[in-house]
Amino acid sequence: MADPRHRVVVTTDQPNRRRVIVTGVVTLALLASFALYRYTRATTVSDFEAATGERDRLLDERRQLTRDLRAAKAEADTLRDQVAYLTRSQQIDDGACVAVKQSLGRLQAESADLREQLAFYRGIVSPQESQAGVRVYEFRITALKSAPGAFRYDLVLIQPVRSEKRVGGQAQVVIEGLKDRKKQRLKLADVAVNGDGNLLFSFQYFEEFSGELRLPNGFRPLRAIVSLQPGGDGKPGIEDEYEWAKIVQEADER
Repeated sequence: MADPRHRVVVTTDQPNRRRVIVTGVVTLALLASFALYRYTRATTVSDFEAATGERDRLLDERRQLTRDLRAAKAEADTLRDQVAYLTRSQQIDDGACVAVKQSLGRLQAESADLREQLAFYRGIVSPQESQAGVRVYEFRITALKSAPGAFRYDLVLIQPVRSEKRVGGQAQVVIEGLKDRKKQRLKLADVAVNGDGNLLFSFQYFEEFSGELRLPNGFRPLRAIVSLQPGGDGKPGIEDEYEWAKIVQEADER
């Protein structure tokens, strides 16, 4: 049995141990903080650089888009000016074409009128032998829109220039047609609106007659007969027939 007076007591240095533990914990915390700092810094720098690069790229793209937009606006302005010029040119050309067509129409009408006048005077100056003496140069009927059955008549009589005497007599106009399926003859004097319809002529070269007539309701004209009876010279009368459908024309709306 051991002697109780000689016991060995083992004690530990508690403060030193605590210090070592604290130091180790602090060191680990510092290392962890440093590692976190480095990681955070590296990550932040990388993100910043990426964001900066993306920003620069977007700025470059915006600048390019701005240049493209300016170029497009300039091109649009140029095209707009060209369209306006071409439109104005087309309007001028259209106006010129209309003016030319109108002038051409007037010239053609004047030419036709001059040809008609020339033919008229030729008929007076150089008539055919068979057409010697007083004769009908023109007989025309024009349908009027003022009233149903209303017409205008124009009659032109001529004789040769080589005849130095005046010729006188009477012209009669008769209109043949149907009414209630029966043949009917109407004298100009019976249907004339203005005047008595008795066409007395006296001229050396030519004479014109014109007026209005109105046909009865239900009367369908078929032909017109113009008779010339010179007076005092013993010459036989002249009679010309005209189909109504061939001599009637519509009134000019102008």
